[in-house]
This record gives sequence, C-alpha cells and structure tokens, in this order.
Amino acid sequence: MIENKYKDRILFADILRVFTIFAIIVFHITTNRWFTSFQENPAEWHTINIFVACLRWCVPVFFMLSGMIFLDPTYHTTIKKLYSKTIPRILCALIFWSIAYRLLSPLVASFLDIKPITGDDFHRIYEEIFLGTPWHHLWFIYPLLAMYILTPLLRIFTANAKKEHYIYFLILYFIFGSVIPTIDARFQIHISFNISELFSYTGYFIAGYFFYKFDLTKREKIVLYTLGIASFVGTYAVSTIVGVTNGGPATQFFDRTGPNTMLSAFFIFVFVKDLVNNSPKLLKYTNNKYITTLANCGLGIYLVHDFFNIILNILNINTGTFPAILSVPVLSILVYMASLGVVLIIKKIPVLNKWII
Repeated sequence: MIENKYKDRILFADILRVFTIFAIIVFHITTNRWFTSFQENPAEWHTINIFVACLRWCVPVFFMLSGMIFLDPTYHTTIKKLYSKTIPRILCALIFWSIAYRLLSPLVASFLDIKPITGDDFHRIYEEIFLGTPWHHLWFIYPLLAMYILTPLLRIFTANAKKEHYIYFLILYFIFGSVIPTIDARFQIHISFNISELFSYTGYFIAGYFFYKFDLTKREKIVLYTLGIASFVGTYAVSTIVGVTNGGPATQFFDRTGPNTMLSAFFIFVFVKDLVNNSPKLLKYTNNKYITTLANCGLGIYLVHDFFNIILNILNINTGTFPAILSVPVLSILVYMASLGVVLIIKKIPVLNKWII
C-alpha cells in the first residue's frame, strides 16, 4: 500500500487499512492449524473456522484501498512516476523479502530436522521469483504490480465514468469474474461464454475507487448490507456443514474472487466508510499521528509478519497451545506488534526505508 499524499488523511481508509492488516495476520495464524486441528482437536477447529470463514475479505479490501488512491484523478501520478518510483520500489521489496524468506526456509527445515540444507534450496530463489511463488504470502505483490501497470489505462475510465458505468462494470465483474468461474469450478458446468479480463483483481481495484467516490442510496446499502452479512453467515455455515459431512475442511468456499468473498469485501469497505464518515467523534481523529503511522506501516507489516509465524512454529506455539478463543487474538496481537516494531526500525534506516517496505 502506498502512503496517502493528500493534505488531509482519509480517516476511514486509514482505519480500514489497519483493521485489514490485522485481519490478515489473524487469518494466517488460524490457517496454520485449520487442516490439522480438524482431526486432532475438533473444538479448536470449530473456533478457528469462524475466523477462517469470516476473514477472506481482507486481501480483496487491500486491493480496493490501493485502487481508491491510484484511480482517483486528483491523485498525481504519471507513467514516468509509476515506472521510476512506484513499481521499482515494489519490485525491490518483492526481491528482498523473497530472498530473505527463501534463505530462512532451508535453515528452519534443517533446524527442525525436516531436511538438510542443499545447494538447490538457494538456486530455487531466482526461479520462484519469476514463477510468482517465492513465498506463500508474497503472491499478493504480483497482482498488485499488475494493477499498477494498468493504472494509467484504468484512470481514463475513472476520470470519465458516471455512477451507472461503475455499477454496470461491477455487475459484469460479479457475474463473469466471480459467479461463472465459481459455477465452473464447483459444479464442473463449463460455460464457454466469458470475459477473461474480468477474472483478475482489476474489479476490486476499480470497486475501491467507486465505493470511495460515490455514496450508495439507502436502498443500495440495504441490498449490499443484507448480501454482505448473508455471505459471512452462509460461508461459515456451509463450510462447517460440508467440513463435518466430508470429514475435513472445505476449501472450495474461500476463493478470493468468489461471490461470497466479493460481497463481504464490498460490505466491509462500505460499512467502515459509513461508520467513520458519519461519526463526528471518530472524524476528530483525522490526521491522528498514531493512526497514520499504523496505516503507513501496513504493507511493511504484511511483508514482515510471516517471520514471526515461522518463529511460533519453531517454538511449537499455535492456536492449539491453549484454547483457540484466547490463543487466536493473543498470538495475532503478538505477531502484529512484533512486525510493527521491525517496520518502525526499518523506517529509520536510510535506503531500506524507501525500498523494502
């Protein structure tokens, strides 16, 4: 995520960015044991399944927050700026953290007596960076780069489109980028008519700017809120029922562009925007230095946090160490605070503070 350069901060976006990065950490803490705990500790699984089922919106909302800034015609950016500053910085961060995690991975495997270190462990670094698989949570950087590359073209649309154009686009995105691929994947019903360009995360990028720029009518909010809440409840209920019935976690309901995920992401974005913008008490915190600092550390925390997940795994500390209803928030807070501490230190180091976080 980029730091907002506006004269005044957009408070709801700052709060949402902080909330979203914490949600991602919670999600990763819980998914570490989501599969194994089903057989080992069913009570733990049912608890963490609530978090897993209800937090799939977090990465899509990250894309929406980026789109909200980059696609705003009043935000100054040019093709030259994108390719001389924004994209090189993201690429440097990707390469740095890919190497860091891939160097650490064989060391951890050796420490845990999983497998010895070999030369191939280090040769794979370069190959996996180009294949887009350097480390599991770094996948996010690749579509983010794609969105940045498309930004000059997408800004032509956002500079001229009216509300009905956005709604038309989002309907197409929902149908062809979410519903049809979901039907194809889950029910093996192949629908040959599709718009493949809408299968990416472009829709989230544009949706972020749309929901930021336009206020929904009361009727539109009722529809979105109803569908959003139903998505949360339905995802949890169906994943639980199918998991128990099939004797294992059901992953097919957690696609990042699935209808339930998309609706919940749109709902969260609009809900937080309305909550903050309609609260004079909250709006007093616009430009608050603490909120601003946490928001600006968002991408850095995302990049750093898995180091601490690795440390927890080495120490054999997880959501099963003590009751999940307590371990999930406690471990998530610890990882968040530790990651924040590292990012704040890096921000004080010249060169690194501009190129790796």
